[in-house]
Amino acid sequence: MRKELQAELPCHRYPMESDGQLHPIEIKKSINPPTQITGAFKLLDKASVPRGTGAILCLRETLSAIDSSTYIVPVWMI
Repeated sequence: MRKELQAELPCHRYPMESDGQLHPIEIKKSINPPTQITGAFKLLDKASVPRGTGAILCLRETLSAIDSSTYIVPVWMI
C-alpha cells in the first residue's frame, strides 16, 4: 500500500475469538475502505484456529459486504 494512502487511512486490526474461530476486524476512518485491506485477513487462514467471518468498521452509512466472508459495517451500528 502506498505510504500516502496509509497515512490517509489509519487502521487498527483486531482478531476476535468466538466459538472456536478467529474473526478479523479492521477499523478504518473512511467511508469507502479499499477492498485490498482484507488481504491481511487471509493471514489468519494459516493459524491453527479456523477463520470466521470478518468485518471492516468504517464511516459508511449502510451495511454491505466485500465478499461472503467479510462485511463492511458502519460504526454507528455497534
